[in-house]
Amino acid sequence: MSKRLFTRRAFAAAAVAASAIMISSFSYAGGHQKVDSIHFLIPGGAGGGWDGTARGTGEALTKSGLVGSATYENMSGGGGGKAIGYLIENAKSNHGTLMVNSTPIVIRSLTKVFPQNFRDLTLVAGTIGDYAALVVPSNSKIKNMFHRTPKLKT
Repeated sequence: MSKRLFTRRAFAAAAVAASAIMISSFSYAGGHQKVDSIHFLIPGGAGGGWDGTARGTGEALTKSGLVGSATYENMSGGGGGKAIGYLIENAKSNHGTLMVNSTPIVIRSLTKVFPQNFRDLTLVAGTIGDYAALVVPSNSKIKNMFHRTPKLKT
């Protein structure tokens, strides 16, 4: 079994982030498009999904040479609300900072779990995909999505 350098998720995240970085803001270093540094604000604890996504993206961007260096800051609390609040309240001093985000943070914002709104931030790239699942009892007549689709129409 071969050892993978990046997971599929990290590779996809790096590709999307690299594209966004190349399109948005860059400086010329030695004739190549390159961002000097990026700071990732991670709205969860070390070792979690958001942490792994940020670190995988940063690693891919630095190893590819698109970014000179990447730093990381974990800021857990309030289901992402603490990090969003910090980013909004300190916007003028947070240039070059990217926050990892996902559907749960958007839902918490929409349902007013925290006072800040994700719409107050600028989306740079989508790097996380959430998969939907339908869970039914083991004795259910629904065995797959084809069994469920007609019932959705009623």
